[in-house]
Amino acid sequence: MMLEYHRFLIKALLKHFFGVLIMNQVRQRENRKLSQSQKNQNYNLPKRASSQFKIHHLPSISSNTTCCSNSCTSSPPQSCSKLDEDNVENILVSKNTSQDPLSCFNYDDFKRLLPVTINGIKILKIDWSYFTASPNMSSPWKAHCFWTVGYTFDINMRKMKRSQNIRYRLIIQSWCCFNNKSWVKNKWDRLLEHETGHYLIGCLCALDFKQKADKFKYTKNYRMECTKLFQDTFQFYLQMEKQYDEETNHSQNVAKQKEWNQFIKEELIKY
Repeated sequence: MMLEYHRFLIKALLKHFFGVLIMNQVRQRENRKLSQSQKNQNYNLPKRASSQFKIHHLPSISSNTTCCSNSCTSSPPQSCSKLDEDNVENILVSKNTSQDPLSCFNYDDFKRLLPVTINGIKILKIDWSYFTASPNMSSPWKAHCFWTVGYTFDINMRKMKRSQNIRYRLIIQSWCCFNNKSWVKNKWDRLLEHETGHYLIGCLCALDFKQKADKFKYTKNYRMECTKLFQDTFQFYLQMEKQYDEETNHSQNVAKQKEWNQFIKEELIKY
């Protein structure tokens, strides 16, 4: 009896010993997995780190002329043609296709082809119905054109492995829209052609900024960097508008107006 009791006791002790050993091994494996998981989480921050930031910038310049004027304001527009989806026909244009509808351009072609969407930016076919504000009858100008360029962005942040550096990527959406503060006194085709040029220069500003912003390598100061990039681009196109008015004499120089129409087409094709 005593011998069998000793055997039973030895078996029980061995079973307990091996059970504890196996449990310890299982715990060690689980701890290693948990540690590795926490380490990996430290290397990768969430992809979407913040929501949209919206900035509005309102052009354009003031130019005293008996034909047209483009002015800037410091307050947001009451409405924006960009948001009027019912009036926008989506026609996608790619500069890489041999069927590019902008390749054989003149002003009449522009009237047929617009509206158009290039790289997500909607470009309207404006007519006098867009000039909805009451004209200033005491002003010597025949028309007064306002357009708006703005953008939003989302920020993606990712910490790179084995490094404390963070890569910032901004997802940009930009636009140019026609402001309902625009007005006209005398409705004639050559003046509308000239005002269309002003609006399309604003569209070029939105396209150029988006292209530059998408390629820019941002740091933790991405807000300041993006704002500066926009302001530099914006000022460049304000100067272009001044040159446009000077060379076309505010629509009076027909030959120069045709040259500018061609130039604007060639700039649009770049995008």
